Amino acid sequence: MQAAAGPAGRDRLIDGIRGLALGGVLVMNTLSFPHVFSSPAGVVEPLDSTLALAVQAACIALFQAKSYPLLMFLVGYGWAMLARRHGRSLPQAVVAGRRRQMLRQGVLGVLHGAFIYFGDILSWLAVLGIMLLAAPRRRLRRLRRTCLAWTAAWLLIGGVVWAGLLIGAPQPPVAPHWLTRATTWPEVFDLHQVAYASYFHQLPWQLPMMLALGTLGVVAGRLRLLEHRRTGARLWSFGTRHLLPAALLLNLGLAAWRIAIYPGGDVSAIDFATQFAGPLLAAGMVCALVRTWHDGGARWLAAFSPLGRMTMSFYVGHTLACTALFAGPAGALGPAFGTLGLFAFGMAYWAAACVLAPAWLSYAGRGPLEALVRGRGTTPARASRRNTIT
Repeated sequence: MQAAAGPAGRDRLIDGIRGLALGGVLVMNTLSFPHVFSSPAGVVEPLDSTLALAVQAACIALFQAKSYPLLMFLVGYGWAMLARRHGRSLPQAVVAGRRRQMLRQGVLGVLHGAFIYFGDILSWLAVLGIMLLAAPRRRLRRLRRTCLAWTAAWLLIGGVVWAGLLIGAPQPPVAPHWLTRATTWPEVFDLHQVAYASYFHQLPWQLPMMLALGTLGVVAGRLRLLEHRRTGARLWSFGTRHLLPAALLLNLGLAAWRIAIYPGGDVSAIDFATQFAGPLLAAGMVCALVRTWHDGGARWLAAFSPLGRMTMSFYVGHTLACTALFAGPAGALGPAFGTLGLFAFGMAYWAAACVLAPAWLSYAGRGPLEALVRGRGTTPARASRRNTIT
């Protein structure tokens, strides 16, 4: 059984998973937006609120380090889907078009990170897209070996860094670096640029992780593991029955540990540990969703499909909205919102995006930034067939 196709040949299942993954990014970015250089989950505010602590713990367990790896996987999967339509001989023109698309996205990511929000997702995914250009042409056996090699490098380098943080690092301070304390826009931009530049220190472990997950996505896309019951049923069953419950318990334990020891402050060893535990839970969730979808359930996932076709536009729109509300002279409302208010805003934006995306697509065919990145040479109907990260 093949997943139902959406408008103009889009796969509603893949788009739905992408829209679901974007929601995790929106929620976590909202929580951390007012706190430059703090934990990815932000700072619990107020610290004596049991409900605020519970909300942050739930977000750490369910969202932190789950959406990013899933989007990296979908970069490879989407590229493999596009390459499959051209058979074994992938035309050079298609590769060149993909390269131009990723370069435009990379430029947008640098501008976004330096001036709007120090988040790195647009830049990382553009770099990954370029590095995977030749992957669909390689043999599956070579791709599997490449994926294993990058996974080993990710676990080795990341494990060394994590052990160093766990053994030798002092306890992070509770006092956050509030973006809202900036009183002028130049101060806000300076904070963003310094924070964005700091992401380059993550290259030693971030690059192997990206390439491992992206290559895994290409392999899965070549085998159609998310689309065909016959090829993926055993994997979905294992992921649902064994991986999902074990990974959920692991992430809940890390979240409880994080809240109990470091309710606020800078990145801790526990935050770093989620980069290993998070992808496991993301994989288990995807297996459960795909299995249920092919059994005729989880049709609610289709409600996220239009958002999955406009992830870039709504992601940047979210950071613009957060800048207007939580950055310096534009509002300085971060401390007033607190953890519960920030969480509610992130969820409300996600829900609004799911409602607005179908209306926009019925009018324009694709998102404004998706059109900008893909260029004028591609018609909306043709662009809508591209199952890529945007």
